[in-house]
Amino acid sequence: MAADGTTTEAVELGVAVAASVEQAFDAVDRLPDVRAWLEPAGVASRADGTIAVATGATAPVVEREPPHRLVTEAAVPVDGEDVVVTTIWRVEPHDGGTTAVRVTTTGLGAGPQADALRERAATALTTLAVHLEHFPGRTGVGLHAWGPSRGRTADSGHERAHARFLSQVGVVAPRQPLTIFRGVPQLSGICLERRAGHQHSAALLLLDGPAPGVATLATTGADPVHEVRAVLYGDSAEEVAERLAAQWSAWLAHA
Repeated sequence: MAADGTTTEAVELGVAVAASVEQAFDAVDRLPDVRAWLEPAGVASRADGTIAVATGATAPVVEREPPHRLVTEAAVPVDGEDVVVTTIWRVEPHDGGTTAVRVTTTGLGAGPQADALRERAATALTTLAVHLEHFPGRTGVGLHAWGPSRGRTADSGHERAHARFLSQVGVVAPRQPLTIFRGVPQLSGICLERRAGHQHSAALLLLDGPAPGVATLATTGADPVHEVRAVLYGDSAEEVAERLAAQWSAWLAHA
């Protein structure tokens, strides 16, 4: 099952996951990097004068009906005015013992922000499916680091910025082991896929070191910002997540 659409009223996507309804709802409710892709991003000014996206805590949950429905709301500036953006997660049984997870977001209207949200939602749902396939029922520790895209020229756009970002990190090819260059915070594992978009592009990684987990190397926005998100598992996950977040933040500040 796959759904993917954007109208003037809503952004709607869905995915079928190999998990029970209860497992899928629990992952939507608790995983630190799944709903984050759908939360509207704030804007912060850095000391060096650049502007970068800084996503904070997830939007408040206003309705929770386990194990089938979760609703969040957030006030977001759109065209100079605050609008309420509502995101509804629905979790239902699907064919072949799988579970359908559907997400619908209203309030943004049409335009670049809605396009970006649709592309980020695809990342969120793919990430959810990978967690449920490889780490069902486990509690992970999240990390997030971000920084502005540098070295852009007048004709370089979003997709080129993402390609440049990944080329600086190392060899990040779908279904191939990662090769991280010297000087970049070290990760090991495999690149599951790369998805290109007009407002959001991402590479999804299944990690086996320095801790097992799922990571995303993403570029978001017309004035691109690079983000590294991950959820790590295991006894050392908290220490590793803290160390990697600091290392990636420092690297992205000068990339």
